[in-house]
Amino acid sequence: MNRILSIIMALVCCTLASCDKEEWSNNNSEMENVFYVGFENWGKTTAEFNKNAVVYSVKSGDTATIPIQFWSEQYRTWNVETFFYTAGTLVNGTDYQIVDDKGNVVTPVSPGKYSMIWNNAVKGVKNVYVKILKSNANKTFLLQTFDPAASTPISPQDVTTTIHNKTNDYEVRAFSTNYKVTIKVTN
Repeated sequence: MNRILSIIMALVCCTLASCDKEEWSNNNSEMENVFYVGFENWGKTTAEFNKNAVVYSVKSGDTATIPIQFWSEQYRTWNVETFFYTAGTLVNGTDYQIVDDKGNVVTPVSPGKYSMIWNNAVKGVKNVYVKILKSNANKTFLLQTFDPAASTPISPQDVTTTIHNKTNDYEVRAFSTNYKVTIKVTN
């Protein structure tokens, strides 16, 4: 497990710092339109972050702000679309809602699937706002960047399982170490 974690961290380091100009620069046509998306859990412990164990405790009536980061070192003339998903037994619209920064309800692309657009493929952070509507003490649900309905679970050993969104123009991959967070409803 430590070896896998080391490989993943090296990949992240190279991606964010462009440490291997040959492999990660635009000189490598296979990688020039590959981007990454994951939850930004800075400030959380390494153990939580690396095991997808970050938990946001939210009271009924409150709204959690959960940052998602898009990794890119290129500027493009087109936009990149990423998604985030809700999963679990709590019901969207009854127990919680996904809202924008003004509190307006966000409409999903399909049940449990929400879109984020990254203009010109520019890296950055956007927030997901989760408003808890009903007190369900100690009940939880997941927010994730990997489709919970995917037939193959995400695996750091097989990069094809980390594909988040693939089009003719680009490919977005989710990280296996920070693709989900848990929202825990408290009193």
